[in-house]
Amino acid sequence: MNQDVRGPLIGCIADDFTGATDVAGLMRRSGMRVVQCFGIPANASLVAGFDAVVVALKSRSIAADQACHQSCDAARWLASIGTERFFFKYCSTFDSTPDGNIGPVAEALMDHLNVQQTIFCPSFPENRRTVFQGHLFVGDAMLNECGMQHHPLNPMTDANLVRVLAAQTQRAVGRVGRPVAGNDFGATLAAAAPMVIVDAIDNDDLHAIAVAVAHHRLVTGGSAIAGHIADVLMKRRSSPRVDAGTVRTPADATIDGPAAVLAGSCSTATQAQVQDFARDHEHLTLDVVSACDGVDVLGAAKRWVDAQTSGRPVLISTTVDQETLAQIQQSSTRETAAAMAESMLAELGAYLVDHGIRRLVVAGGETSGAVVERLGIEAIEIGDEIAPGVPWTYSQGTPRVALALKSGNFGNATFFRTAIDGIAGPESA
Repeated sequence: MNQDVRGPLIGCIADDFTGATDVAGLMRRSGMRVVQCFGIPANASLVAGFDAVVVALKSRSIAADQACHQSCDAARWLASIGTERFFFKYCSTFDSTPDGNIGPVAEALMDHLNVQQTIFCPSFPENRRTVFQGHLFVGDAMLNECGMQHHPLNPMTDANLVRVLAAQTQRAVGRVGRPVAGNDFGATLAAAAPMVIVDAIDNDDLHAIAVAVAHHRLVTGGSAIAGHIADVLMKRRSSPRVDAGTVRTPADATIDGPAAVLAGSCSTATQAQVQDFARDHEHLTLDVVSACDGVDVLGAAKRWVDAQTSGRPVLISTTVDQETLAQIQQSSTRETAAAMAESMLAELGAYLVDHGIRRLVVAGGETSGAVVERLGIEAIEIGDEIAPGVPWTYSQGTPRVALALKSGNFGNATFFRTAIDGIAGPESA
């Protein structure tokens, strides 16, 4: 039976919720109809008729054995709905310490899918993430000098991805340079190691890589290479889907209503976004350390929400500067503080929706995951991009809300106001 009829053209397994919306948004650029599930949905009909299905996990910062188990379960479910091509998505900053799980998950998926070789391609040139000579750059700075060395969960202290990956894996790790016009890049890959870091500094590189690997059963990388693979697959598709007319497009109508921003990331980008938005919007910073000490910070925050009567968007954050973050990281409350921040923002997200908020911007992968889980949302439809890698999304079922789930280090300083000013999405069913 034709792949277009049997199941999605591609199934993605993402290691966090914002990373999932990132990859879903870039695949949608190709014209694909894309749905994102939070974990494995109980109701498979939620994904019927879509060209790409993205399973969002919260596995980026958990133990490798747990991440492998969850990822293989997702691959098994994707295969059950007819998926034949798989993509393992992680952050374009390759968030994974020596104890991390990018390598172990990739190896587990290789074993599960009976794959002998896969590539690792985190480059995202639009967001200034590039790989050259196996080293990851963010803008002009190497990964370990761009601020990622201070990440609270996955501090990145080495930009050499061959070295980072080799510390996590049993299989040999190699590197392949940028595609060169006139050379057979596919043959170059085939002769390389089982696990291959691929250099890419621009979209031409990514397109050439995508052409070479689009037929592969398993590819790993950031969202940008997935977007290029989606382009290749859509151009190669032999026939239209039999159910193509049954899928409602996200541009059909709008979700109107009050808006709010929840920021849990402490990245440099999110700090700038919080500072910009707080200049002319009501802003509450949650004292996470006090909450860990037993102070009812959450209750006070709910009373603050109740007192906001202007109808204008509000911002609630746990974002702190690098000096304060370093103090928390060095204290015994580090893990407790991270969990407390997620929990409070998730509870406040639900409280806001219960009190009429219909548009939520959430900054931070872990925070986004906690908020979505607390709201009980199983799947979202992917809408238009606000910024590269950050689309608006629309919940399926109830509660009916528009969500912008942003990786902490994505977006420029005015991202929050740009997102809220540009909302558009599908009407309620």
